[in-house]
Amino acid sequence: MGNRVVVGIDPDSEKHGVAVYSNGVIHGLYSLCLPELMVMLKNGIVCGDEVSLSIENVMANQFVYARNQHSNKAAQSKIAMRIGRCQQAQVELMRWLDNYGIPYVLHKPQKGNWADKRELFERITGWNKQSNEDTRAAAYFGYLEASKHVHV
Repeated sequence: MGNRVVVGIDPDSEKHGVAVYSNGVIHGLYSLCLPELMVMLKNGIVCGDEVSLSIENVMANQFVYARNQHSNKAAQSKIAMRIGRCQQAQVELMRWLDNYGIPYVLHKPQKGNWADKRELFERITGWNKQSNEDTRAAAYFGYLEASKHVHV
């Protein structure tokens, strides 16, 4: 039997934040468009491994958060459009995963994720190489699933 691989994903309309865990240990952070991600999953680093995906469910997001309701209509429209694009990217990702029979778990967006908390992310994962908000968010959602399967 191969490794237990969990791929955390923060869906985005341009490039998804992607974090790869192998047997509970983070091994890589990537920014990948959908075709690049599918190549990685089907032919790349996870070939022969038991793979599952842990995805931030941006479909659960409202178009305009309460904190933005005081902005002008143009700002609200821009925020709604950005969230809508991310939601569509998630839909397309899930279609590909369903087509290839790759299992995934959806997690409700969480305020406490690591997107803006680099020091916390590094302390918990031990990762001190390059990261950005999207890859750290992906790492957070991957960690939620990967930590379920680590036996101490």
